[in-house]
Formats: sequence, structure tokens, C-alpha cells
Amino acid sequence: MARSPPTQSLGLSAAALIPATFSLVAISPAVQWGWLDASHSKSLQAVLRMDDLFPGLLPSIGFSIAAYFATVVAVGACRETFGQRGFQGRDLLKPKVKEAIPETLGLPASCIYLLVLFLFIPFRYYVVPEGVGGLNPRTTNDGGWFGDLGGRRGFPHHELAVYLSALLSLLSSLVLGFCDDVFDIRWRFKMPIPIVASIPMLLVYYAGQGGTGLVVPGWPAWLRTAVGANVVDLGLLYYLFISLLSTFCTHSINILAGINGVEVGQALIIASSLCLNDFLYLPIRLALSEHYLSPSHPIASPSSLQSELVGRHLFSLSLMLPLVGTCAGLLAWNRHPALVFVGDTFCYFAGQALACAGVLGHFSKTLLLFFLPQVFNFLLSCPQLFGFVPCPRHRVPKVHSETMALYPSLVVFPRGSKRPLKMMGKGMLLILETLRFIKIYRARDLGAGAESGRDGNDIVAATNLTLLNTILVVAGVQVPLEDVKWRLASESLASPVEQPSIPSPQGPYIDEARLWRMTMGVQLLGSAVAFGVRYWAAAIVFPQT
Repeated sequence: MARSPPTQSLGLSAAALIPATFSLVAISPAVQWGWLDASHSKSLQAVLRMDDLFPGLLPSIGFSIAAYFATVVAVGACRETFGQRGFQGRDLLKPKVKEAIPETLGLPASCIYLLVLFLFIPFRYYVVPEGVGGLNPRTTNDGGWFGDLGGRRGFPHHELAVYLSALLSLLSSLVLGFCDDVFDIRWRFKMPIPIVASIPMLLVYYAGQGGTGLVVPGWPAWLRTAVGANVVDLGLLYYLFISLLSTFCTHSINILAGINGVEVGQALIIASSLCLNDFLYLPIRLALSEHYLSPSHPIASPSSLQSELVGRHLFSLSLMLPLVGTCAGLLAWNRHPALVFVGDTFCYFAGQALACAGVLGHFSKTLLLFFLPQVFNFLLSCPQLFGFVPCPRHRVPKVHSETMALYPSLVVFPRGSKRPLKMMGKGMLLILETLRFIKIYRARDLGAGAESGRDGNDIVAATNLTLLNTILVVAGVQVPLEDVKWRLASESLASPVEQPSIPSPQGPYIDEARLWRMTMGVQLLGSAVAFGVRYWAAAIVFPQT
């Protein structure tokens, strides 16, 4: 199952892409500073038009490529050191592999991402065309500086403040994730911490006059009549929504975990989907035209709505493109069979990066659409997360040691348990069973004498409430009854019970790699549904009138 490190095959692709990366990042500053003459090159003029209309886009693309290579190299350089410092663990789904795998390697990947964002700042905010307003260095007669905090005239101060607030929130999430990896913080303590980390983002959103209104759906028509308005101003409640959205994004990727590559894979697909959504707002053809500066075009007016939308999605791209490169580089190490584990550090960090792009880019509701699988996984997990159904420490699928086939993990309800299944929890399980999201095992399913003295309809076990287990249940994978009986006996008796020989699970053969592909398929399907809702259903529910 071992595979070679991705750094061994990095040389050829690096030789091909690094020059392109340097060109995307450096061409525009080189021309503006007079180091490169573009007057006789149509291709360079097209690049300059693209950079002039979409400031920061080309450097973001270049830095995303650089982030991929830097992440692959940094993770490879750090993994042995992390293992030597005790950051390592066993892969629960590979019982035959005895070697420990380095973990918390999301830390160097996150540091690379932050480094790229810091390097991006001068390429986006230092090169300011004088036509925008020029520089305004106020000096005294002897050449001294007045010290005016207003700064340079024509400089995008607020946009830079928004960018720096995103960096501050990202750093806070990085610290939270690393502390969780080191100290294993309990959920009751780490749940509210992202709310504090989102304060800089909320204040900048307020300073930028971010909207707090909620558009009332125009279909069905009676809704707006009942409310009496087309838009309802939520005020402070909207900031509460943003804060909770940031918390959800931070924790949702961490909740949907358990197999190699699933945390990084879902973050990569969501970030790529957001990039595609951002590009749909950019008039690329206009940038390639020689007449793009025509005053008649809406984007030529700084006050136009289209110009504002382009600016928002350019900001989102400046965060998401480097995240795509970082996730791709980390996935090269974390995919099945994993050579490293990412830890909670990356999960919190990636979730916060996605939240910053959606909130500060002013499309928080669209962002939530791309988290549909995570929303489903959270709602499915609520009965266990909130104590209605007992929640074991590990809810990842189980593996058959001989065939490496996966099957759903179980939560069991032995008679006399300290955590009995209550009436409300039983009702929730029955609803989920009706929807075919879980499999319930009753006393009669285990045969006579398996649970003596219990009614045949008593629920004795159920598959754990996670998306990964639900995929296995929907696919038709069945838990061996011998495993159910053994887990019931182990929970019922104080002394440990020797595990019997467990037969291979019935149903389709699904190993870890195939389950990862199926989960990523669900994530891609969620993105497709999100695009359909955003660009088709939204036009019906929210008409222009």
C-alpha cells in the first residue's frame, strides 16, 4: 500500500510551470516600473489590459501555482520532524500497517498559504496607477512627513483593511487548530472560539457598509404581501448570522472526516467551486478587447453595480486561488494511502478561509449553498452531537481486516447502559431509518437469545449518524451481525470480550479509496445543485421585480 512521496515527481512539472508563475506575477509590475517595454507586443498588452481591468487576478493565479509547489515541498520537509516531535498517529482503517503516520501537517500547508497571501499584498496594493488619483505625500518645508493617517490619495485603504482583517481571522483559526491538535480541546470550549476569531471580519464588514437586509422571496407571492416589504432589515441579527456561519464553516470540515483525503478534498472542491462562481462575474472578453476602456461600458464607471460586483469577486479570488493551490499540494500527501495526516489545524484554517471569502466578498448565502454536503452531515449528526443519541468517540466506518472492505460503524444500546436511548432519540432514529439514511438493528435481527428478556422490536444498535456511514448504507453495505453481537456483549459486560472472527460485509465492495471517490462525488453533486439554485431557482424565487 506504500507509495512514493510526491516530491519525487515534482521536478518536471516545476520546470514547466514555475516560469509561467513568475510571468503572471512579475509582468505587470515590470511594465509599470519601466523595466519592460510592452508597446510592440500584443500579448503583453493583452496581459496589461487584463491586469488593469482585474487588478490582482494574474498575481493570484501565479501565486496559486507557487502555493502548490511550495506546499508539496514544505510538507515533505516537515513530516519527519513532526513525527520525531510526537505528532504522529495510527491509521484506524489500515489495521495491517503498524507504522505511525506524521500528523498535524496542515500547519506547514497553512503557513505556506499565509506566506503567499502576505507576498500578494505589494503586487495588488503597492502598484497604484496614478490615473486613479496619484500619490499625495504631504511633507513639511524641511522634507518631513506630516504623519497624516489618511494615507495616500487614490489608495484602496478599505480594501486593504478588509484583506488584513481576513489575515487576522485566518491567523486566529490557525492558532485554534494547532492548540486543538496539541491539547485536544473539548468541544464545549472550542465551539465558541471561532466567534471571537470572526470579530475583525465583522467590524470590517460593518465599516464597509455591508448590507444587513434579507430579501423576501417573491415566490410564492403571498410571502411579500404577508411581510409587507420586499426586504427585511435584520440589523444585529445579520451579524449574528455571519458569526454563526463562520463558526459552521470552521467546524463543518472537521466533522466530515475519517478517511484519507476527505478533509482536504472537500475544501478543494468548495474552493474551486467558489473560484468558478467568481469567474462568472468577470467580463473576461472585455479584458481581451482593445476597446475595454469605452466610457459606455458599465464597468468603466467606478460607481456602477457591475464594478462593485467585480471588485468583490476579485477579492474572493485573491483568497480562494491560493487556497486551491495549497489544498492540491496537501492532497498529494494526504490522499489514499495517506503519507501524512492534516490534523484539526487545516480543517479550522480552511473553513475560516472559505468563510472570509464569502462574508467579506458579500455572498454569504451563496457560500452556504456550496456547503450543502456539510449542512446535511451536520443535520444528520445533530441527534448524536446534542446528546439525543449516544455518541461514541470514533464514528468513522469500520474496516474488515482481511478484505479491507469498509462497512458502517455502530452505536449500540445494551440493556442497563449508562447512556440509554431515550424516547426522543428513538423517534429521530426511526425517522432517519424511514429516509433510508441509517440502518437500525433490533433484538429480533440478532436471533433468539441474543438479547434475552428484550422485546423483539427493541432497538439494540444503529449505524452512526455521519455522511460517510450513510453513503455506505445507501450503497447497500451491510454490517456483519457477528460484529453487532460482539459490540453489544462488549458494552454489556464489564470485562472485555474477545473479538470473534468477523465475516466480510455483504453488499458491494467499497474500500477506502472508493469511499473517498464517492464522497467527492457527493461534494461535486452538491456544488452542481448550488449552481442550479443560484443561477436558475433563485431567478424564480427572487424575481427582479
